[in-house]
Amino acid sequence: MCLSEEGTMEPNIDKSDTLSLTLSELNDEEYNIPALAETPTLESILNEDESSLLSEDDIAQLLPEEIRNNFQESEDSLSVSSVGLYRGNISATASATTYRYDPGHILRHTTLKNVSAQLRSASERVNAGCPSVMCAASMIAVGTSHGFILVFDSMQILRWCHEVDVEQSSVSALDFSGDCSRLLAGYASGNILMFDVSDGKVLRTMTDVHTPSTAVLHIKFTDIPSLALCSDSGGSVFELNFKRTLGVRSVDSKCFFSGSRGEVVCIEPLLLHHLNSHPLRGNVLVALATLSKLILISIRPAMKVLLTHTVSADPYSLPFLSWQFVIIQLAENSRIMDPVLAFTRDQSIHFFQVTVGKNGKIHCTTLQKLDLNYSLLTCHWLNTRTIAALDTKEQLHLLDVGSKQELEKLDLSGIGLVYNSSHFKGLFTGGNVSKAMALAGERACFNTVQSFGNQLLFLGTKSCHIVSIRSWIERLDSLVDKGKFECALRLGIEFLEEKGKVVLGLRGRHQQRTNLVKNKVNVNLD
Repeated sequence: MCLSEEGTMEPNIDKSDTLSLTLSELNDEEYNIPALAETPTLESILNEDESSLLSEDDIAQLLPEEIRNNFQESEDSLSVSSVGLYRGNISATASATTYRYDPGHILRHTTLKNVSAQLRSASERVNAGCPSVMCAASMIAVGTSHGFILVFDSMQILRWCHEVDVEQSSVSALDFSGDCSRLLAGYASGNILMFDVSDGKVLRTMTDVHTPSTAVLHIKFTDIPSLALCSDSGGSVFELNFKRTLGVRSVDSKCFFSGSRGEVVCIEPLLLHHLNSHPLRGNVLVALATLSKLILISIRPAMKVLLTHTVSADPYSLPFLSWQFVIIQLAENSRIMDPVLAFTRDQSIHFFQVTVGKNGKIHCTTLQKLDLNYSLLTCHWLNTRTIAALDTKEQLHLLDVGSKQELEKLDLSGIGLVYNSSHFKGLFTGGNVSKAMALAGERACFNTVQSFGNQLLFLGTKSCHIVSIRSWIERLDSLVDKGKFECALRLGIEFLEEKGKVVLGLRGRHQQRTNLVKNKVNVNLD
């Protein structure tokens, strides 16, 4: 064992397997990080031809079947949106949209009643403790402060519950595999379990795969089913390589970023599981965020630093990372999907584009940033045009990236959002964390606010909530039901002229979409 700069114990590892440089020593020339004479805008990298916009039908086939499943709340169908295209300069400060009429509510906030009832029941009847973390895919998993894990399907039916014979530490991180067949669970004690999602059977118990006496803060599957990543409260990041030899399951762990060289507080791998022919297939890219830097790394097929970006911000704020694919039309019959990373810290959202050159070399471009007048807790893409940002007052802001406008604001201060500050403070392991980690983690909610498609899930102390985008028909019908016929007509005209914001569910080619809107507006007029 060796002692880090922060005083935490680290396992002995081969330094050749780590990024053996301090953050201040990362050199752009050495790692071929491109220098930019002028920062480009999002508008400059995207095609201006409106005909290049793809409908949801054009790319729905890219999504795997399990991704199309919906979470059901009563009769509400909370669908998963496909991706499109956005454009526009985002270098200025975001401003609230001024409407000449009432466009109706874009966001819908509902409570997952069955999930919430089961969580309350588990807490009261079997001493499961309070909800602590969650994750969402085609299923929902919720961990509790006493180590229980409850897994629900898309109809909110409880499929299984992992109970413990004796009280153990809080569940601190959860993640489903790409096909939703496996579930990884990290604990504040440092343990990690792997479950078979079909029956809740424990497949692996991992007790010594990261820095001793530290909590698991993040656990993430990658596109490679046998490869996962975890980060701990010591700020280190590890690869977990799962193996099975002659029916015996095992795991190999390797540290590729040591917390003594800058504490990582957020990790987010780029997932390509629904894009089998993408040029990045075979590469594993991971975005890491410390309290002072963003680092983009390729760990497969070889370890390489692709980008570093330094930021200075309020020490009480944590960075947040979110990936989104953008469709770019190159020629009449040629289009590509490039990932764009949103890096959030304090009052700013920075955007970075990843491209693959003709020679197969990966390039990272620093785009411009969006400045806000409030501090952020989390930031999630809802589609390629829209971001949902939660501020420190628990107000959810719906932002249009291209126009820099705030489309809607939703007050979520009443849901009792769960924070994971105890995990960042390492309370279960004796508080063996740095002062900076403990301070910044005061309002950490990485694992209690989760995105899935165009939906956001929020874990409250006694309930689970979901915020989704209303379909274009719902928005029109809502205005008609309220007797706001003129507003409904104006909104329909915006949809017809393709000037509407966050238009969900309007499928088909241009003429098909036009006919759908015309028919709906005519029905409303009648």
